[in-house]
Amino acid sequence: MKKVIIIIISVVVGLFILIRIPINLQSNAYYYATHMPHKGDQYLFVSLLNGHYLPKNYVLGYEVQNLNSSVREPDIMWVSKKNLERKGDLLRLTHYSISYELNENDSWPKEYKIYFKDNGNYNGKNKSKNMPSYSGKLILSNLNNIQNEIKKNASKPKVNLQWIWNVWFKIHYR
Repeated sequence: MKKVIIIIISVVVGLFILIRIPINLQSNAYYYATHMPHKGDQYLFVSLLNGHYLPKNYVLGYEVQNLNSSVREPDIMWVSKKNLERKGDLLRLTHYSISYELNENDSWPKEYKIYFKDNGNYNGKNKSKNMPSYSGKLILSNLNNIQNEIKKNASKPKVNLQWIWNVWFKIHYR
């Protein structure tokens, strides 16, 4: 009888642990993405903006928008900031690009973009043509700032499953 009780308790505890692993990975995705080892030109958190909710308190000083109003569809997050260098300019980060838009006196705004691959890679070539170097530096410094803000403000998980996240990310975003 004692063996049966021990087996039942072991099965229940095991199932509970197995169910909690995906919940942990989902709810702490930004923490794991910013703490995962990566190359200098890779921004892993960018790939999460399509499907993972980004809390506003993770990126202080930036506006965070969820473009999807449906509960059943995945979250589509945008991070933006107005008036960076000049009045009327705009920086916008999505899961596939980061853009810097200058509103000047002419009717067409100038927009410079850097594009990301699915795994958050930016290799220096995927950018708008004729982008001035100061715009590129401004975009990359703000991108690094956003990444550092998320890393600093993301809540630490109660049970750190970073190694599982690293394996999952490498398999999912080859």
